[in-house]
Amino acid sequence: MFNKTIALVFALATAVGFTQSATAAEASAAPATVIVYRADESVKTRRLKLDISADNHNLGTLRADNVVVAEGAAGQYTLGTSMAGTEPLTLDLKPGATYYIHADLKMRGSRIYVSLNEVSAQVARVQQPALEGAI
Repeated sequence: MFNKTIALVFALATAVGFTQSATAAEASAAPATVIVYRADESVKTRRLKLDISADNHNLGTLRADNVVVAEGAAGQYTLGTSMAGTEPLTLDLKPGATYYIHADLKMRGSRIYVSLNEVSAQVARVQQPALEGAI
């Protein structure tokens, strides 16, 4: 009886160990998700659209109250926009993680300023309720 119990515990531990190894391998292969959104627009900036890029590869066009969703392998990427003067944002993507980026547009006089800021999921969902349907 004791030997059967030890054998059963060993078999379960081995099976769980293989499951954890497979899960870890799957998690490291899972792509990271980057969600770029706009919110709190002024009347002056609502009509503007900008292209979002990662390492000079276009991810999509971002319009007012809209989102751009992209998936990619883990690694370091630099996000930018088509607007001149935008400070690039460098992200170190982890496998399976989701990153929320707020593209904040401000207009002062005739100049447009764009800043890309990483925010938490809670902040993103409060600022842009349309995110629920984007994911």
